[in-house]
Amino acid sequence: MLSLIAAVSLSLSPPAVGAPVDFHFGAGPETHDFDAICDSHIVREFDIAEMPLATTSHVQVDCQGYDYFGAERLAEFVFADGALTHVWVLVEESELDDLQSDFESAFGAPDARAPVFAAFFSARAAVRRDIPEALYYSEAAAPLFEAFFSGNR
Repeated sequence: MLSLIAAVSLSLSPPAVGAPVDFHFGAGPETHDFDAICDSHIVREFDIAEMPLATTSHVQVDCQGYDYFGAERLAEFVFADGALTHVWVLVEESELDDLQSDFESAFGAPDARAPVFAAFFSARAAVRRDIPEALYYSEAAAPLFEAFFSGNR
């Protein structure tokens, strides 16, 4: 009976906060099965001047219904020059403390912290508080994000 209770409680817990397996950093949009991981999605093209990592294209796929941290979310997959550089997953403001606590349990103390974020460089991840969301970024995007986080403590 005790093992049944433990199994049920584990199944009700939010999933681990490591970079989801659906994030294929460095790969293009065609590598991601948005029909399978989203209830719906739209592809938007932006001006490359808005994306320091882009020289030829800046595309974002807005994925509605992405399963993250125990609920269906909006996940924004950002591609520069055809390669996934980072993903923002929106959460509820009321979930931020639990999300950050889970990040700290998984990744240790933040490498950089400010009132609006906690960044975990070894995991290439952050919790953002001004707009409640989790960030996961690629190795290629790490210098850009980590310089920002380090300069804004």
